[in-house]
Amino acid sequence: MKHYVVMVAGGTGTRMRRSTAKQFLNVEGLPLMWWTLRRFKEALPEAEVTLVLHDSLFEEFAELEAQHGSAGAHHVVPGGAERFHSVLAGLATLPDTGVVGIHDAVRPFPSVETIRRCFDQAQTMGSAVPVVPVKDSIRRMASHDGSSQAEDRSVLRAVQTPQCFDLATLKAAFDTPYRPEFTDDASVMEAAGHEVHLCEGDPWNVKVTTPEDLTIAEAFVRSAWPQS
Repeated sequence: MKHYVVMVAGGTGTRMRRSTAKQFLNVEGLPLMWWTLRRFKEALPEAEVTLVLHDSLFEEFAELEAQHGSAGAHHVVPGGAERFHSVLAGLATLPDTGVVGIHDAVRPFPSVETIRRCFDQAQTMGSAVPVVPVKDSIRRMASHDGSSQAEDRSVLRAVQTPQCFDLATLKAAFDTPYRPEFTDDASVMEAAGHEVHLCEGDPWNVKVTTPEDLTIAEAFVRSAWPQS
């Protein structure tokens, strides 16, 4: 079955507190997003990749490709107001059959095994959402008085990407108006009445959102590819 990837890079990275969009920040000689796309190319060489990019970043993206070589995307399309709309724009470039993985462009280091595991499970079960155990203690805040209550972290999981699905089923699920609770693709599938199947994630599959995350990414590259 044909594999597709929708790489979501629609944001401009305001939390990074830098003028450069976080997906374009230099990490050991390459823009961050290049590392992400290289990992998917290694895991799924034949997969067709659609990159969803904020429309204000198209010119900068072209300049970076001229400098560093192709990022590895087959299609580049403008994103939307929310992640939901960006994923919808990416899905519109794809056919109705196959397995699709939706991945955050600023998660550059999912293992090859994790990527393949997610796609394989989605092909068999219709969905695969990678998760990892929650390490920190968690407290739920009350909205009315500021009090809090401890949560049992043993039953909680942190959700990652790539979130992989049967393509036809996911496209049908996205044929609905946007709702604020649609924070990821799994929430859209659940709202459409589909069961979401979890699979083992990867502790190194971190999302680079803050300057501290960028420091971790740089250290990872130096450790994993010391000659790069």
